[in-house]
Amino acid sequence: MQAGRNNVLNWVRNSPIDYSNPDPASYLNNSWALTQTNNAAYAQLNFSNGPLRGNLGVRYVDSKTEGSGFVYGGTPTLTDLDSKWQTRTKKEDFVLPSLNVAWDTDNDWVFRFAAAKVIAWAPYNQMVNNTFLNDTTLTGSGGNADLSPYESWNFNASAEYYYAPQAVVAWSVFYKKIDNYIDTSATIERQYNSIRDTSPATWANLVGTNGCTADGYCDYSIQRPRNAGSGHVKGFNISFQQPFGESGFGLTANYTYANGENNTGDPLPYQSRNAIAFSPYYEKGPINARLTYNWRDSYLAGGYVAGAAPSSVDDYAELGASFGYTFNDNWSLTVDAQNLLDETYFQYLGDKEHLAGKYKSGRRYMATLHFKF
Repeated sequence: MQAGRNNVLNWVRNSPIDYSNPDPASYLNNSWALTQTNNAAYAQLNFSNGPLRGNLGVRYVDSKTEGSGFVYGGTPTLTDLDSKWQTRTKKEDFVLPSLNVAWDTDNDWVFRFAAAKVIAWAPYNQMVNNTFLNDTTLTGSGGNADLSPYESWNFNASAEYYYAPQAVVAWSVFYKKIDNYIDTSATIERQYNSIRDTSPATWANLVGTNGCTADGYCDYSIQRPRNAGSGHVKGFNISFQQPFGESGFGLTANYTYANGENNTGDPLPYQSRNAIAFSPYYEKGPINARLTYNWRDSYLAGGYVAGAAPSSVDDYAELGASFGYTFNDNWSLTVDAQNLLDETYFQYLGDKEHLAGKYKSGRRYMATLHFKF
């Protein structure tokens, strides 16, 4: 389906709501359209003088985003779709400089420094202009067409020691100054309650509670993504790679520590303080095999209801494995397994006694037979 007002509306009208056999258009809050046009120009200067090399660059980005979605209170219906479908346009431009410098020594050490300003857009479904209200519970959710991308000044310095063929140990420190970080939280908004029109007797009992006034408006707890302000992340990374002689066995591993907080001193969303990756492998002859273990610390996720504790996600580990065998120049086989630990995704509000969500995604296996001409 192509984006555009008429395309979306026609698609919804031709897909009647049928909750016993739903299709995507059965859920109007998942029917949205977004068009983003980016124009960019980039200039780069490369330099080199003996052991010193690097580049200096700048990118200019001009962006226009049109986010559209349904704005509904009460039970969504297929009537009055034209007035419920609303579009917002946002234009922004960015100047993004960068610098990369590397110094190669004569004794297997490489030192690097990098500085750059970068941007990152939110998922597209968060950038649309939609609102869905539950007029009974006075809650709701929606996107935010005024959402700006993350902006960050990133600084990184590293030292790499190549002490043997295919072997390296590296240390790096980093600092990120973040503007416009995106947080999903619930705040109070004044919204119109359609119960005033559909059930006057029920509405009469609501007036005077939860900010409901005779004109039909109430205080709703609406969850949206928002640009929440500034913050920073600082930390370090240690990485290691080592083949064990001619045995075919080897190991790669890394550890990252990241301490991030916003301008009020609270943790940044989706920022784990500790993360570990550990991957032993075997590569020799026709056989290659690898185990990959990843673990990340707990992190803040976002808010559900205005005034309630924010949601957090517990620490999470994942184990994967792959095996490959090359029969000849034409045929090879790979077998992959993911999420072998079948770890539980556990989300909670404030503390682990207040469950917000809990599920397992299951183990996954895939085998692929390759043929090359």
